[in-house]
Amino acid sequence: MADFRDLSDHALSDLLAALRRETLDRADHGRVVQDLQVHQIELEMQNRELREAQQALEESRDTYADLYDFAPVAYATLTRQGQVTRMNLTAAELLGVHRGQTPHLFLAARLAPGDGRVLLCALARVLESGEEEAIEVGLGRPPRPRRDLRLVIRRERRPPPGAVPAQCRCALFEITEIRQAQAAVLAQQRFLQSIIDGVADPILVIGTDYRILLMNMAARQAAGASAATTAGLTCHRATHGSDSPCDSADHPCPVRQVLAGGTAVTVIHRHRGADGQPRWIELIGSPLRDATGTVIGVIESARDITAHLALTERLQEREVQLEHLAQHDPLTGLPNRLLFTDRLHQAILQAHREHRGVALLFIDLDGFKSINDSLGHPAGDQVLQQAAARMRALVREGDTVARLGGDEFTIIIGALEQDNDAGLVAHKLIEAFRQPFTVTARSLYVTASIGISLFPQDGTAVDTLIRNADAAMYRAKDQGRDTLRFYTEDMTARAFAQVAMESDLRQALARGEFVLHYQPEIELATGRIAGLEALIRWQHPERGLVGPDQFIPLAESTGLIVPISAWVVRTAAAQMKQWRDQGFLADAAVWVNLSSRDLQNRGLAEAIEGMIREVGLDPRALAVEITETWIMANPESAAGNIQRLQTLGIEVGIDDFGTGYSSLAALKQLAVSELKIDRSFVAGLPEDAAGCAIARAVIALSQALGIKVVAEGVETQAQADFLKREGCRIAQGYLFSRPLPKTEFAAYVRDQTAALPDLPAVTGGPDAAGPRPR
Repeated sequence: MADFRDLSDHALSDLLAALRRETLDRADHGRVVQDLQVHQIELEMQNRELREAQQALEESRDTYADLYDFAPVAYATLTRQGQVTRMNLTAAELLGVHRGQTPHLFLAARLAPGDGRVLLCALARVLESGEEEAIEVGLGRPPRPRRDLRLVIRRERRPPPGAVPAQCRCALFEITEIRQAQAAVLAQQRFLQSIIDGVADPILVIGTDYRILLMNMAARQAAGASAATTAGLTCHRATHGSDSPCDSADHPCPVRQVLAGGTAVTVIHRHRGADGQPRWIELIGSPLRDATGTVIGVIESARDITAHLALTERLQEREVQLEHLAQHDPLTGLPNRLLFTDRLHQAILQAHREHRGVALLFIDLDGFKSINDSLGHPAGDQVLQQAAARMRALVREGDTVARLGGDEFTIIIGALEQDNDAGLVAHKLIEAFRQPFTVTARSLYVTASIGISLFPQDGTAVDTLIRNADAAMYRAKDQGRDTLRFYTEDMTARAFAQVAMESDLRQALARGEFVLHYQPEIELATGRIAGLEALIRWQHPERGLVGPDQFIPLAESTGLIVPISAWVVRTAAAQMKQWRDQGFLADAAVWVNLSSRDLQNRGLAEAIEGMIREVGLDPRALAVEITETWIMANPESAAGNIQRLQTLGIEVGIDDFGTGYSSLAALKQLAVSELKIDRSFVAGLPEDAAGCAIARAVIALSQALGIKVVAEGVETQAQADFLKREGCRIAQGYLFSRPLPKTEFAAYVRDQTAALPDLPAVTGGPDAAGPRPR
């Protein structure tokens, strides 16, 4: 059947009319009519659909135009020359123009200087290649402010082969705020980078994959690399040249620990420096978190703490040393008084808990002062060190040996089972101290006097035990030294009596309780009085006559010896002046003893000169004696005073010679006038071989140096005969007379002078009998 759909409406109507005329008589006339009616209905339906599609298209075009015009993104169509052929309202607003100006608008002319050429080049490339391209340019010419634009350019449609595209579609995005924000972020980054670059310690920011995100200048210098060469490197590759994170005893990995625990860690790495010496690096790792608190990396700082550790070690050592010095004696290394007191307190507490005893031994070295004064402090220090070593060797490890000062030591014996145990220890100490001390190839002898107090019998407090042990020690000294004594109750009374004696001694001068006794020095060849020694006594109102050995040490320790010595000189000078005025002792001099405190006074000679001038005595009638131990310990000070006294005509002698350690050079330098042999060497003559040897040596020495020699403590005729035979011309002692009060001494002088025949003067030597100024 024929298809009539390709016929027009008019042709179809004509055809239907012809068919009606020609086929009226045909049998199928009804069917044809029916087909035509169906076709007409279909045609009407198609026309209706077409009209609806056209309407929808128009509506879509309107919608697109609205979307285009009112889109938030600026769109424009540009020619190759940059002319705007079409743009939406957003673009017009962005460019600051009216859309009606489009035919005359060239975008390149509105861009910042130099950016128009950038646009035209981009348009040309896109039109030629068809590839989309994005560029950034500035909108606005001076003096208008610059606005940053991002242009995304795309060719409008694909041209037929051989044709040249004429236009490009362009999307314009204003990115001024973005660029400002980026500039601010960049400035902030640079500022932060400058801050961390200013940190002397290396700092790294490391990601969770161990890659370096950021390094400061110190870190780059340490790694020997730039920021470019370390970009993307792992921290272990950049810093250690390793393919894997460090994980050893010398190099624990802080990054791994921070990532695992989420908290800051500090580790120490041990490296070897260029000089081969170990270097210690402290690494501090801290978690880097995002806004949600998730760990996104690690901030690691490094610091070379080698010098710090060395300084810390030195400071710790110094602190230990200072603490040790605060509690120990620097010379012997023994606990000092502070530590000793604490340990005694602890020993008392422990003994109280355990119901045991404690013994406190107070030890003083006999004869140490003579060594220290004569040989000097270095020799004395060696003796103290050896003494400390001996004491440590004789006590248990848990016992305490302490040095309180000078030559005073203490020993704490804890956990005492029997009181006699303390006596055994003390006895061993005494025996040990009887062995010689070797100092500079010389054997020196020092003994020990030991006082013992017991807890709880002699006291339950620290101070009480110390005081009682000290009192017992002084009792040992009083009873001959080189011995030990336990504390008893009567020792406390003696201690208080000593305090009372000091009080009385301070008032004795004002009360006129001191008196002088005089003992003659006799020429052995003639029996004449060659001189006399003034010896002080204390006429105590309650104790009676007190000898100098009982109060002179106390006077020296309290400083009272200075006014007492002045009184002795003045009184002896005045008495000598009186006797001479009476015709006695015209050829003799009175000798007075001066203490070490007196000799420390540089104005000593002037003071004595003033006293003798006050009483009108010839200076040659007065002489002074100085102990050997002090004069040898202070030769320079002694030499000055001796020279000034001798300039005045006052002779100076050395008392107790032989008990110290005088040298020939010192004796020659001092230029003393007399040596007095100590009574300890005279006592055993002539039976004691050692005493005889010492006496002979002193006499020979004095003769060699041209110095007079006097022997003191002569009590027997045998002693006097021996001394006379050996060349000693003058002696002093009970054989001739005990020390006498001034009245009795004057009578002794008269009797002695009357009994002796007139003898010619003896000349020829320093000890020759006869008149001699003393």
